[in-house]
Amino acid sequence: MGFAAEVLGVTLWQKQEEALRALARSARVAVKSGNGLGKDFTAAVAILWFMHTRRPAIVISTAPTFRQVRNILWRQIHALHRRAAETLGGVLLDTRWELGDDRYALGLSAAGADQFQGFHCENILVVVDEAEGVADAIYEGIESVMTTPNARLLLIGNPTTTSGGFHRAFHREAGIYETVTISALESPNVRAGRVVIPGLTTAEWVDERRRVWGADSDLFRARILGCFPERGINNLLAPADIDAAIYVPGELPDGAGSAGCDDADDGDDDDDIIAQLVPDTGHAAGGPLALGVDVARYGPDQSVVVARRGDIVEMVRPFPRQDTMAMAGDLVKVIRELGAERVYVDVVGIGSGVYDRLREQGIRALPFHGGTPPLRETACANRRAEGYWELAQRFRTRRIRIPQDTELTAELSELRYRYNSQGRLLLESKDDMRARGVPSPDRADALMMAFLDDAGAPEEVDQLLGFQ
Repeated sequence: MGFAAEVLGVTLWQKQEEALRALARSARVAVKSGNGLGKDFTAAVAILWFMHTRRPAIVISTAPTFRQVRNILWRQIHALHRRAAETLGGVLLDTRWELGDDRYALGLSAAGADQFQGFHCENILVVVDEAEGVADAIYEGIESVMTTPNARLLLIGNPTTTSGGFHRAFHREAGIYETVTISALESPNVRAGRVVIPGLTTAEWVDERRRVWGADSDLFRARILGCFPERGINNLLAPADIDAAIYVPGELPDGAGSAGCDDADDGDDDDDIIAQLVPDTGHAAGGPLALGVDVARYGPDQSVVVARRGDIVEMVRPFPRQDTMAMAGDLVKVIRELGAERVYVDVVGIGSGVYDRLREQGIRALPFHGGTPPLRETACANRRAEGYWELAQRFRTRRIRIPQDTELTAELSELRYRYNSQGRLLLESKDDMRARGVPSPDRADALMMAFLDDAGAPEEVDQLLGFQ
């Protein structure tokens, strides 16, 4: 506080002071904030303070894109440095501040974890701006520089997502972070009903957003209150809906049927999630057995088979490291042993080979191609978006039960969507998911396919697909 007042000549409001005091005493601090509340200004003060009061010292700042690094946080650093350039000294460049060979700060985009390799200093501060948009791989890279006793980490962002490193700092990893929440309702301008601090959120804007978004909306929670939404702003499923769908083996009734099939040697019996029907009269447990099959080959992705009957998922089974012929053979065995009456196979890429082999064996499998037009939901851009939108409706209306499977629930929680130029819903592509450090949603895709067309007429679907 003394540095901000005496060196920079700036006045901070209560929540900015709270965040900076937290950083002064704690190794890891996470700040979630509504919009327009000075969180970037706070981070800039922290960087200048850290560099001015320590030698040697290294500060690394990052954000999802270099544009954000340069135009948001480092613009604030330049503005504050000008207020005390003679005292602070050094050479200030676009996104670098040099005070000496052993004292410097620099801004890096979160383009790759390898950018954080090789930085070691007894005094080091890492600032992650727009932390909600930074991929997990970057957070892993940051850990490589957090090895000294005087290392500090500051995360700042808007709480718009319900997964990732920023979300974990307030939940699963809350024990190692000191956390601060900044709500627009605490802004001096909002409390006073007039502009007390220029540039901060005003009462008029908050009232406008309340009318437009609604006080109970996720946007209002994230952008105004600084609270994580029930579902991420672009997340397809809310964590509460996923949790509500999960059942455990202890819920099984005596003598209930099962789609049990554990003959394949995949090297990890714990990955074979085989469950029976849950005793819940609110869910349809009868009807034909349907399978969804997502096909992979080698590498990190897995082929996955999901079996469901009615609303109940009876089996989630991975087949890792299988070539197409081996996968086709195992799938034929599963289909015949379970008596599956409906089998959807993803035919994009190598899945087409498995599909062709099933047809050759006389199995009436149905092809799924996510890029084809939707069958029913014209608000969706393609078949994949339609399938996931209908699956999301099941979760929201509690018309699905899934077994405990940490990989499946993690994949479901990471699904994101957007709208194309025609206003139609699109699911995030697998390539885009990998780019932000999230694995391919193999289990989620198989689950989605297992529930395809349940609400529609099978004859109509078969006709559209060319089987009648």
